Amino acid sequence: MDYQYTKVSSIFFFRSTNDIMLLVILAIIPGIIIECYYFKIAILIQILLASLASVMFELFVLKLRKKEIYTYYFDFSPVLTGILLGLSLPAYSPWWISIIGSFFSIVITKQLYGGLGYNIFNPAMAGYAILLVSFPVLMTNWSFQNNLALLDTLSFKDVMSIIFFTNLEDYYKMISQFCEMPTFITQVTPLEQIRIHNKNILVNVTSFMSFLDNVAMYRHWILINCGFFIGGIFLLIKKIICWRISFSILLSLLSCYLFDFFYLKHDDVSPLIQLFLGSTMISVFFIATDPVTTSITKIGRIIFGGFIGVLIWIIRTFGGYPDAISFSILLANSLVPLIDHYTQPRIYGKIK
Repeated sequence: MDYQYTKVSSIFFFRSTNDIMLLVILAIIPGIIIECYYFKIAILIQILLASLASVMFELFVLKLRKKEIYTYYFDFSPVLTGILLGLSLPAYSPWWISIIGSFFSIVITKQLYGGLGYNIFNPAMAGYAILLVSFPVLMTNWSFQNNLALLDTLSFKDVMSIIFFTNLEDYYKMISQFCEMPTFITQVTPLEQIRIHNKNILVNVTSFMSFLDNVAMYRHWILINCGFFIGGIFLLIKKIICWRISFSILLSLLSCYLFDFFYLKHDDVSPLIQLFLGSTMISVFFIATDPVTTSITKIGRIIFGGFIGVLIWIIRTFGGYPDAISFSILLANSLVPLIDHYTQPRIYGKIK
């Protein structure tokens, strides 16, 4: 099978693909630094594993397809895919989780469709989703990393032992032990509390002081999301990503949470705080804005983003997964051809 290679930059941007990828990687650094502050070196190990595996799988497939590696490889897209996948994974998950996710992201989602510019689904989210379905216990237990007191007791040797030398049975035992800890908190804990209406844990936001209490309770995740938000603003200023997608996701998600908060009264968490929980900001600015898998029309991008925001709220509120980013983006990716078909602008001089 032979494919014709088309660079993304020639379609949407005046910058080269290399420049775009490097700027996106640069913009994501503030979020990585904050995650490293809380999750220690484990998050860097996951990023490194996923990035190296993505690059190796990219090279392997290009070699099989007898493509010129220099032309196809040095756009840094597999590195960015690996970084996004590594950031999405539980920081202390086994090493082979990163390898399997990278394989599905690069080989199945990207290269089998023809490479960069031809993939229908976002590679990082497709890899993450297949891991979430295949290994739900490993992927939904953010063990260790949010229990800060526990993290301080782990040495570098302990971290390496957990990631590289713990078999699956012992890993499950370790997860169950930590989940029984009274102060144990996980990455998805705030979203899970909201989803199951645990009003005894959540703070009732009826005053400004209660709002500040909410901020203090979720400060770790708010700060992490702020790091990605700053990087997203940088990309918007540099005109690397389309503001319509990010703006429509945040607006639709905020509208849903406001409707829920004031009308349905489904939960008592401030809608503004909910925008900074889970993986919202990295998805809004770094994943959903992938130009290959989004609509090519201006109106289509607004519809695309609005659809993602509504889906995130529906799945987080009524679904089985507290953080609904990957499924929302993948479902929206599947609708892009339909959105593009019905949002084509009228050709100048042509009567509709």
